[in-house]
Amino acid sequence: MEEQFLELTTFLNDPKAEVRQLAVKHVLSFTTKDSGYLPLFKKHGPQVIGDLKKLCREPTLVAHDALSALINLTSDQEIIEYLNDMGFIKLLVLIIIIPKSILADLACMLLANISKSESVCAKLMEATSTPVDSLTKSHRVIDQLAEIFVKGYERKYNTNAEFHFLASVFANITTIPPGRNFFIDKSEADNEAPLSKITCFTEDKHVIRRGGVISTIKNCCFATARHMELLDEEQINVLPSILLPLCGPEEFDLDDMDGMPEEVQLLPESKKREADPHLRRILLEALVLLTTTREGRDILRAKKVYPIVREAHLAEQDSEIQEVADRIVQMIMRDEPKIAEQEPMEDDDDDKIIEM
Repeated sequence: MEEQFLELTTFLNDPKAEVRQLAVKHVLSFTTKDSGYLPLFKKHGPQVIGDLKKLCREPTLVAHDALSALINLTSDQEIIEYLNDMGFIKLLVLIIIIPKSILADLACMLLANISKSESVCAKLMEATSTPVDSLTKSHRVIDQLAEIFVKGYERKYNTNAEFHFLASVFANITTIPPGRNFFIDKSEADNEAPLSKITCFTEDKHVIRRGGVISTIKNCCFATARHMELLDEEQINVLPSILLPLCGPEEFDLDDMDGMPEEVQLLPESKKREADPHLRRILLEALVLLTTTREGRDILRAKKVYPIVREAHLAEQDSEIQEVADRIVQMIMRDEPKIAEQEPMEDDDDDKIIEM
């Protein structure tokens, strides 16, 4: 089997384009989870994965199959490391941002897979590329991706692409502090935080888009020193975007609504909670993170988060998610010590956050 596999992969370098196209089509069929060929791809990674990377620059049909093969293979961390180079990352970004690119969504999917590597995330934060006039003037790749995610919604930038999987890229990037800072800091181009541009998608109909955005918001909440910016109504104002997916059609007493964000008041009877239990948990975990600072707890109390969490808890069937809701209640309903008596917490101090 190995000899046949290696013989086939030699044709990925054939001088004739039609031979390369046929070869990559057959190689693609070997990249499915149940094919049993993954160990061979890992064993001969430098050669085979290197050839597939080169084929991503070929005409559309060849590049399509090469990208699809790499998407299948990057379920494995070892394969991801073969793609962890700045040149290939820039190629994927170029495929994504070119107007009318047919392969943009495939490139987004592959970038989402390889950005699970912290090293790839760091490269994305550093990478630069020639800007596209209709997109942004920034040379930073991360600026370009953030802009195309918003401007490309509902195929407005590229009729061939939806860019939903960029949300997963953002979720991966915000697992590192520079990524969190990027989304919270105001952009030099428009003096607006990138996070504030994407929070509107937490109730989007596309689960990949809303799920990635919800995870991005949660990850940004690890930046404890930035909680005031995240919660300030005049800045990012992230709280309504977290609470709205947790809301159902319940009616609240006037006392409960007093101070509650307007976006979650008087919702219609047709209002439905987030259907995905994994995403409901992430939303609640974002609230837990916001309760790890005194400022965050004070704002959550003032914004009447408790009644919303209470109703979400009552409607929840998953006991583990109910426990997360319980932690929020315990944090915002407890008696507070004097501020001077509290131990200061360093930004992104994950150990203290987890302990609390």
